Amino acid sequence: MAALRLYTLDFPISAKEMGDVHIHTFTPDFARLWQDLARRWDRKQGFKTPHGSLSVALSAVTGRMIVFTVRPDEIADSPLSGRSLIVSDGGLDPKLTRLCFDTWQERHFGPAGERLSAYIDFANVAVRPLGEVLERDDAGYITGPWWWKKAVGWSVAQRLAPHEVVDKARPRNRIKLTLTTGGTLVAWDYPWIRVTHKGKSNERRGYAMGYVSIRGETRRGSKDPVVRVDCHVTRVAPFWNGVKTVHLKHPQFPTLLRVPVRSLPLRDANGKDVKTEDGDLIWKTTFRGHTAHIVEACDLTPITLPEKADGDIDSTRPVFRNKGKHLIGKGPGAYFTLRMARHIRRVLDKEPLIYEATRYNIPGNSITSGPIPIGKLSAGLAASGWKSLRIVVLYAHDSTPRRVINSLRTDYGVPIPPDLNRDDAVYDGAAIDVVPGISIVMCRAPEITMHGAHNRLPVIQQIPSLKPAGPDDLVAVLCETEWGGRKIADDGKNPIRRDLATQRIVSQFLDVRDIPDGEAEADYPTAGALRDLLKSCGITDNRLPYAVCATPGVRKEAPLTEPVTLVGIHFRRHVYKKIRGKSVKPPKLVATLTAIHLDADPDSAPRMEMYAAGEWLRYAEGLTAFHAGEIGNEHWGRDSGGSQAVRNHIEEAMNRIVLPPTTNRVIIALDKEEAQSIYPIIGDNPSVASPIPGHQLAEDGIAVTVARVALGNHAPRPATAFRDGDNLDTMQPSYHKRVLFLNDQDSEPVWLLTQDSHQHQGARSPMRIGTQRSREDFDEIAASRMSKDMHATSRVEITIPEPGGLPAGSVAALIARLCDQALVWDSRTSRPAPLHLGHTADRDHPDYGDHDPGGEADDDITEDDFDE
Repeated sequence: MAALRLYTLDFPISAKEMGDVHIHTFTPDFARLWQDLARRWDRKQGFKTPHGSLSVALSAVTGRMIVFTVRPDEIADSPLSGRSLIVSDGGLDPKLTRLCFDTWQERHFGPAGERLSAYIDFANVAVRPLGEVLERDDAGYITGPWWWKKAVGWSVAQRLAPHEVVDKARPRNRIKLTLTTGGTLVAWDYPWIRVTHKGKSNERRGYAMGYVSIRGETRRGSKDPVVRVDCHVTRVAPFWNGVKTVHLKHPQFPTLLRVPVRSLPLRDANGKDVKTEDGDLIWKTTFRGHTAHIVEACDLTPITLPEKADGDIDSTRPVFRNKGKHLIGKGPGAYFTLRMARHIRRVLDKEPLIYEATRYNIPGNSITSGPIPIGKLSAGLAASGWKSLRIVVLYAHDSTPRRVINSLRTDYGVPIPPDLNRDDAVYDGAAIDVVPGISIVMCRAPEITMHGAHNRLPVIQQIPSLKPAGPDDLVAVLCETEWGGRKIADDGKNPIRRDLATQRIVSQFLDVRDIPDGEAEADYPTAGALRDLLKSCGITDNRLPYAVCATPGVRKEAPLTEPVTLVGIHFRRHVYKKIRGKSVKPPKLVATLTAIHLDADPDSAPRMEMYAAGEWLRYAEGLTAFHAGEIGNEHWGRDSGGSQAVRNHIEEAMNRIVLPPTTNRVIIALDKEEAQSIYPIIGDNPSVASPIPGHQLAEDGIAVTVARVALGNHAPRPATAFRDGDNLDTMQPSYHKRVLFLNDQDSEPVWLLTQDSHQHQGARSPMRIGTQRSREDFDEIAASRMSKDMHATSRVEITIPEPGGLPAGSVAALIARLCDQALVWDSRTSRPAPLHLGHTADRDHPDYGDHDPGGEADDDITEDDFDE
């Protein structure tokens, strides 16, 4: 049988194939004037920075893809990465560009004063091959400028746009992709449409389009870039609420304009809010940053917005931001993705990166699902370091304790006292012994569970069941809450979690509204909440060791054969949301460290720890200490001083870790995008010298291995697994999620793990239809299928920058198995288990909601967008 291989959507590209860019520089006085204007910048127009606003305006009046960089401290003869530039995909008309600059400046800063447009150096416009623009280090690896990744995407998108996408297996499927000023390709003329209640008064229509994102990327150990392609669905918003971006079809440009919008309260001539008869504000959606006025001033056909978001879709399509429900589901499906891979291969006349199947497998019969068996709870409790666990159910509605009791009966086989099975049962104060050492207590406490700004801490401190009996007795809370799908004023969840954490109490929430439709329906929310609460307590069974260690009767290449401590180090930049009338808080960096101590015994339960308050603590202790304090540290960062401060913190933590007596190996897992600015050694350039986390441990004789994972759009998109002889032009995509694939063409081995998505699992899953056909074929099947999400696979790229004396393939296999076996859930995680613990601890922090994540509609384009 021919070898199994994996087709991806990463295409190698040489310097000669990267196309040209048009570069406009500025005369020296530009930086002085720009700094003056930037100090006066008013964010009320919806842009964080003036260069974000100006680049959008210039893109809207030229139909060009634009990058506008500003360097106030530039030196005239510095490399392009240190210059103020306008970079575009084609020539810019000097008169139109100056008019755009002048109108933008007048609208934002008034008519008086000197003009930025006077300092654009049109006499020295350069058209340069992008391959010559790339800056490289002494070893030949790409170092900048940061915008090259976007420019490569432009070049390839322009080569693809003229060609019709043909499907040889289904010839009627022919689509034309249209280029946008955002650098993506959109199937504008071939929307996916779903109609419900057709012909009736309540008829509704949903619209969506397939789109393709393209950008340049570096690759571990490779001096030449790749083009990373991915496929998506962009859905037309049914309402203006929440819309930040629209796609516009302008009659004077072949390129679709991608323009940011915002909704503001409508005001009358006196500046007062206009309200409905019921007293509700009336909102009006407008273009951000005076974009419409600038377009009109440049003598172009005006751009307007329809009254209804999904009204005039022939010329305007607002982007739905995936918040709320839509008639069309997310994801284009695996069939669409493979068809796009075929199309790009044909147009570019080259093969993508192909990965070869390895002998390292992810054996399905070693993966454990379901709740922790009741017979293994006591061992999990002992491994967690606690003598006893009391789970207190805080509730206001009797349905919540009833659901918990049903879940205990169904998932854990716990005998329930007869008094609690009656319809008129009184739950308050009821106690149930699950196993020796673990009990559940019901406590009616509406003053805690209700939303509001009131002080809950005194109430928490007065409830006897929330007080631990001793230092080795843990209390955890399953807290009822209400969530209607919209933001709640004075939402109680975060204050409750923080108040409980100050009392060393772990917490999890259960939505009182999220109740199954019928008694026969499984109550997944309750079962999941109980499992996750046990995980937060540091309690699990032997499923993780069973998945990675040598197991009788399970074929497993390179299993774990020695005790090891797994450490996950998670980083995230916490940028605070701007609140009107309040000063902006400085950003912080979050760093969490979690550890899992594994034996080589597949029947043992692991011990989990977390670093907090300057010491390694039992996981529940570390989690509550982390949640009780403020998130992150403003003295940590990604610049030289901030990153050194973070590294010092990491080294202090690693030096304080206490390894089990038989353990002499530490394996550290890091996310590439999170950590490469802190530890450059895990980046794509292997010639960079930098310390590894735990280097002092290594100097003291401990074997330290560092593994790197790249997730989501930071990893190649798999298209299909195939064998030589398969017809890639007509085959349906398939995936082998139990195989680890390898590409080592650059002498730096890179592994890729494909994972079935939740929607794709199960042979009878309705979402699998996306593997058999594309959404334009859905008129042949039930129309309701259009509402289903059509994701096919997630992907995890694994590299081993520091093997620590182990075969790199064995470490990659271990990391893959740690991704495939979740600690408590029935499905897998994208991050390996120790890294997943730190990631979820961060997301559960009470301050996490203050974070401004930005998003696809963010208008500011900076280096951070590409070099996080």
